[in-house]
Amino acid sequence: MQASDYLRIKYQADRQIALTTQNAIGGVLHSAKGVASDIYADIERASWYSSYFIPQYNDVCQELKSEEIRSLYSIESIYRHRDVIAYMLYLYFKMVCDDVEKGNSEGSARKLIKKMAGVASHMNVAGGTRYAFAAAASVALSQSGFMSKIVVERLSAKLPQAVFALQFYGIQQKCALAARYLKVMDPEYYWVLYQEKLEMLYYFIEPMLSEIIKKVKSKIFSNLNQLTDFIQGNFDV
Repeated sequence: MQASDYLRIKYQADRQIALTTQNAIGGVLHSAKGVASDIYADIERASWYSSYFIPQYNDVCQELKSEEIRSLYSIESIYRHRDVIAYMLYLYFKMVCDDVEKGNSEGSARKLIKKMAGVASHMNVAGGTRYAFAAAASVALSQSGFMSKIVVERLSAKLPQAVFALQFYGIQQKCALAARYLKVMDPEYYWVLYQEKLEMLYYFIEPMLSEIIKKVKSKIFSNLNQLTDFIQGNFDV
């Protein structure tokens, strides 16, 4: 299964995704640590709601309400897109293609496009070949073992049903914090995701994409070949 499929399973039923993925991706589930972290995040978010009783913190309440609504939109988007992870990555790399030189025709970027041509054919690529790299890179990363590992680790847990609600709400808190961080780190990409009602899902691609975002903003990649080399060398593509 792909990373986006794991999201659908998790949000479709109140059961542990580990039951269906542990055999497929061995050794990536650190359940006890993950559950404790999610429950702590749930308690943290619940404490923020105490601001409802303090008039001067009304803006905090409104932000929390907005995040709750945006979370519902994001869950809906998981089912609206064929591969929501690939689509989020595509939106980012499409931005990058506007700012980074293409590189030579025989370079690694063009080879990646050729390699992923058939697999990425379902992507509705605006701008034709101009964004072919964005489609190829996004599909390659979304289907990589690295991406699946990230999503499974952030969703998986072996826990009794009585604890599930706490863990679920804790994941929502982590999604909100990741979205806030993205808004500061890369406002342009944040608003692209916001318009697509996807910013609350950034948490699931953050470990992979945040590193790329930082390097792109530092202008480390002068062309798409260098970006491709980095992706292939670090993310099992």
